[in-house]
Formats: sequence, C-alpha cells, structure tokens
Amino acid sequence: MKFSAVFLVPGVAMLFACASPDDSTSGSSVWNIDSLTTIGGVPAKMSGDPGVVETRLGTAVHFDGDGDRLLVDTNPLGDATEFTIEIIFNPADAYPDNLEPRFFHIESPDNPNRRVTIELRLNDKKQWYLDAYIKSEQSQFTLIDPAKVHPVGEWAHAAITYKEREFVSYVNGKRELTGQVDYLPIASDAKASIGARMNQVHWFKGEILQVKISPRVLAPTEFLALPNQQ
Repeated sequence: MKFSAVFLVPGVAMLFACASPDDSTSGSSVWNIDSLTTIGGVPAKMSGDPGVVETRLGTAVHFDGDGDRLLVDTNPLGDATEFTIEIIFNPADAYPDNLEPRFFHIESPDNPNRRVTIELRLNDKKQWYLDAYIKSEQSQFTLIDPAKVHPVGEWAHAAITYKEREFVSYVNGKRELTGQVDYLPIASDAKASIGARMNQVHWFKGEILQVKISPRVLAPTEFLALPNQQ
C-alpha cells in the first residue's frame, strides 16, 4: 500500500510519498529508515547508538556523528547499468568535528575500486553542499561545488542519476551538477552503509528518513518531494 499527502505552496502542489518497500509501478525500492535492525526488508547491523525518533515528516533514525551507522546487508543497485538514488535527510551542524559526512555508501568488500557515495561537506556558516562520487576501474568523478550551499537543520532531498556515462546531482529537485564517468556494476555481495563511510569514518550527524533506489533515471517530477519548509 502507498500513502501520499499533498502539500500546497504558492503555485505548486508538492507530493511527499511514504511508499512501501517495493514500488512496483516504477521498479523502485523505497527504504523507510525507521528501524535499527531491518532496512528495506533486509537485515541491518548497527554500530554505535543511533536512535529511532519521531519527526514532523515521520519516523526516522538519528545519527549522533560519533560512531553511529547502519550497515544494510544488500546491494540495492544490483546489476543495474543506470539508476537513481534519492535520500531525504536533516543534517545537523557538526562543524568543525565532522566536515565530510559520508552518509550513503555502496561498496563490495572484495572490490573497493567500485563504489557510489553520497556525501556532504559542511562549512563554518551552518551550511552544507553536496558531494556525489562514482568510482570504477575505468574512471572516477566527483560532483561538488562549494558555492551551491544549503542550510543545516532543515529537511532536504538529494538525488543522483547515472546513465550512459552521464552523472547528475540534484538537491531539492533542482539539477546542480553533471559530469562524465564510467560506472561498472558493483558486486552482488556489496552492502550499503548509512550514516558513515564503509570503513567507519566521516560520521553523519542528523536524521535520515528515506532512501529510494530506482533501476532507471527518474525525472525530477518522479522524485520523492518535501513539503514546504516554511
């Protein structure tokens, strides 16, 4: 079952969807980050002491930026050659202790040369900017621009898409950066780290509500969207 709520802002109707783990209409999987033991229907291993919390957007997991992580025992990308990854999160001000939180990371322990990460960079003005990264044996590329900043302490949506070497990042449904890179499918034994880099460094402080993985490139109109922040 899928539950939706419509939020009206001037001139725009915005949809915030709390979808079931499998969205058969699009082939997408939606992970509600609302448990410390199971994410997306598969086991998750907890590090530190993250906590399940109630937020104005629903149940989420809080990470304290000091050793908290969930390691999900699956590769959500599978053998896809194109994809979209979305994440809804609320970053806290962790400057200067955690300047580079890696809060979503897919990698196989047998081949660290293939990875996908969604990261943040924090500055001393209570702002963050997105850092998205793809690496394979053929090439690697980082989408990052310190000028494209957003405030900490507010719910946000970040997304990356990949198809035929084109790598694109979005924040709150708006396209930010694009580049060219060679993605190669990550091994089936890969795992997904939420709240920190795979090797348990660069911890995230804040809340994470949802992750959505789609085996195709979605248009921004198909993204999970946030209600008005005001």
